[in-house]
Amino acid sequence: MMFASLKAVVGQGFAILFAAGVILSAQSLPANAEMPCGPHDKIKAALEKKYNELRKGIGLVSNKNVAEVYVSESGSWTFIVTYLNGMSCVVATGHSWEDAPRVASVKPGI
Repeated sequence: MMFASLKAVVGQGFAILFAAGVILSAQSLPANAEMPCGPHDKIKAALEKKYNELRKGIGLVSNKNVAEVYVSESGSWTFIVTYLNGMSCVVATGHSWEDAPRVASVKPGI
């Protein structure tokens, strides 16, 4: 499966950042706002062309949908979710993205 190794690639930090981004952006959206959706390849191409955003992270949502964050060098960012049917929706956007330092994980009992 194409996303079989996602657990090894994506840590808890991405999940926390994604959840925080969704929660914060949902609070700032108007009640009648709709998420822009379309085929994944078109959404990806638009993010790359219009905003110079490239994929920075990827993870699974409920073991079936794929969450991705796209980030530009200027700090703009976009979270999208891609569904099993290949359609992607923009969930949140923002600016001033900064990579957080990686925190070493400690195993219990060590």
